[in-house]
Order: sequence, then C-alpha cells, then structure tokens
Amino acid sequence: MVEGIDAAVQQRRDGQVLVVTLDDGGKNALRPDTLLSLEAALEADADAVVLTGRPGILTAGLDVKWMAEHGRPGTEELLIALGRCLMRWWTDPRPTVCAAPGHAIAAGTMLAMACDHAVAAEDGAWGLLETQIDFEMPEYGIALARANVRADRLEDLLLPGERIDAADAVGAGFADRLCPSDEVLDVALGRARTLTELPARAYGRTKLRLRGEIAAGVIDRLHDDIASVTAHLPDAG
Repeated sequence: MVEGIDAAVQQRRDGQVLVVTLDDGGKNALRPDTLLSLEAALEADADAVVLTGRPGILTAGLDVKWMAEHGRPGTEELLIALGRCLMRWWTDPRPTVCAAPGHAIAAGTMLAMACDHAVAAEDGAWGLLETQIDFEMPEYGIALARANVRADRLEDLLLPGERIDAADAVGAGFADRLCPSDEVLDVALGRARTLTELPARAYGRTKLRLRGEIAAGVIDRLHDDIASVTAHLPDAG
C-alpha cells in the first residue's frame, strides 16, 4: 500500500466541527494517498465531521488515468483503499455530514452515502457509474446503496450505472437535502451541529448496531471481493 499525505485533503476547525476539504485544483480524482488521508483525517479530535470539496465538485471518482498506468495491481490497491476509507467513514461514531458543492460521481456518491447526512448542490451530477466503465460494483458500494437508496430505485440505478441530477439523487436516496451551491457548506455545518446536540454515546453505539456487522463483513471479504472485481484487467498498464 502506498503511504503518504495528500495535500489535496485539507483540514480546518469550525468550532467543534472538523471540516475536511478535497481540493486538488481539478476533479478531485482519488488515488491511494488521497483515500489514506481521508481516512487519517478521522483521527482528529472533534465532535462532528463535515466532508466537502472545491467549488463545483466533491469528486469525480477514482483517478482512472492512475489506474490505467498501474494496471490490475494498482487498481486493486486503489479499490481496497477506497473500501477501507468508506467503511471507516460509515462507522465513525460521531456525526458525519457530506457537503457536496457540485458533482459527486461514482466514488463521490459512495463518499456521500458513507456519511450520516448529505447535502447536495442543485447543479451537481450523481451516480454509481461503474457498469458504464466495465466495472462490477464492489460489495462496499452495494452495501452503502442498500443502506441509502430507495428499494424501488436500487437496481434501476446500479445495474445500468445511471447518471442523475442532484434533485433525483435526493429523491433516490444518494443524498438527503438539496440547496444552492453557495449554501451547501453552511447547511451541512448546521446539520452537524444539530446532531452533536444528541447524546454522543447513544448516537455512536446506535450507528455501530446499524452498520458495524455489515462493515466488518465487507472488510473481512475485501481482498477477495476486489480480486474478483479486477480479474478481467491486465497485470500492467
């Protein structure tokens, strides 16, 4: 596993809320170091965590150019890092809120679903597009979708890898609230602060009861699952 700190993952405090910002100056494409840095950010002492991006985008998903350059071994590394990062965010005992200031595509949609609440900018695009780029959906993506997406939309969205607008994303369950892009972060911070008013022990333990067993199973099977997902890829880029 590549280890390092990605400068695209920035942290700041807003009172007792930790704000984690993805900003690489472009599409916020995710590489192993980015995911490790997102996971490490949760070690900070805070009462709640808000995840956001640069203006117009949370993330367009995994760095497909990096994947092409590193072939199957690198792609496996990246997908495993994504799974670990998502399950860490999904089971963090504190309130976690996603403020998506624009597009949240593929892994971006997954990151939003891994938070307890997601606020979507009105002009963003969403979707789990894996089928369209000839990728099976990893188990962690299906687990998050089953926990968030309306049952009557689940297969219609995942099987064709449909891209949808932000309003439909909220209606389907990818996100929870729609608002203008310039209000997304403030709305997310307000939601985070409201959630911190709840008893922290009960909040964290209930989240563990809801998600802990599923997440543990995903992690236990992660390497085998990703090996199956990437079996069709060449060894080298």
